[in-house]
Amino acid sequence: MSYALYYWGHIQGRGEFVRLALEQAGAEYVDIAREPEERGMGVAAVRRLLADESLAFPPYAPPVLRAGDTLIAQTANILMFLGGRHDLAPADEAGRLWAHQLQLTATDFVVHIHDTHHPIAGSLYYEEQLPEARRRAEKFHVDRLPKFLHYFERVLRSNPLSSEHMVGERLSY
Repeated sequence: MSYALYYWGHIQGRGEFVRLALEQAGAEYVDIAREPEERGMGVAAVRRLLADESLAFPPYAPPVLRAGDTLIAQTANILMFLGGRHDLAPADEAGRLWAHQLQLTATDFVVHIHDTHHPIAGSLYYEEQLPEARRRAEKFHVDRLPKFLHYFERVLRSNPLSSEHMVGERLSY
């Protein structure tokens, strides 16, 4: 199956997790925003999808993955879907839930990192909130970063199947 990924042009962000999973799976996909607008794609196509009032299950924001007639939004949700389809997650339910739990924790981590650059509002440029960003980054570095890193190191040490993987004995999403 070929997929269509809707995410902003050259921003890695949350969409990069999906791109990496698609690449690891060797899945055929089109990165819509990175294709020419003259061909009906580009960032304009992402905006059209988000504005489409006819969708029964409209996505709130990118990333969005089209798999046939199905639209799947939210990074962790997309990864859970791809994990099951492309052997990037354990086959058993407990393992799949564990992989999903770790992805949700990683998503929380990314939000904390993002907020160090946009502590007041995501709509403001970083340069417009420098004093607040510096303060937020300092607090993140002292209070949150060590906790997240310690947790992920603990998970890695706790895996009975591999000291190189967090989930199971091979690469997962």
